[in-house]
Amino acid sequence: MTYTSSRFLTFDEFLNRYGDNPRYELADGELIDMEPTGEHEAVGGKLATKISVEIERQNLPWL
Repeated sequence: MTYTSSRFLTFDEFLNRYGDNPRYELADGELIDMEPTGEHEAVGGKLATKISVEIERQNLPWL
């Protein structure tokens, strides 16, 4: 999801408002919401499943 604003954010404004929040990213002055949804969430879930299956297959002591 992209935040639509009537103006661009400067790097300093971004740091002051969202600097401690890893959910947001600044790209060319635009605030980008990095919440995983849609295809991004599906890819992450598929990778997690594949990794978990391989950990179990090799009987590794990892979570």
